[in-house]
Amino acid sequence: MTQANDELARIEQLELKMMDLEDTLQQLNDVVLRQYRDIEQLRQLNTDLERKLESMNEPGASPSAADEVPPHY
Repeated sequence: MTQANDELARIEQLELKMMDLEDTLQQLNDVVLRQYRDIEQLRQLNTDLERKLESMNEPGASPSAADEVPPHY
């Protein structure tokens, strides 16, 4: 009868370890998902900044006389 009790105790320990591993896996999955979202946001921000930089480097209209700073005497 003790062998059956030992086997039940071992099975119970294995089930507890399995539950702990499932919990750890879920936590890791949550972290990976959060990192994925952060990376996607950073990619979008990077793309927006690259477009803004390119538009600043494009030759535009020359400044008008009203935009010129008058010389100081």
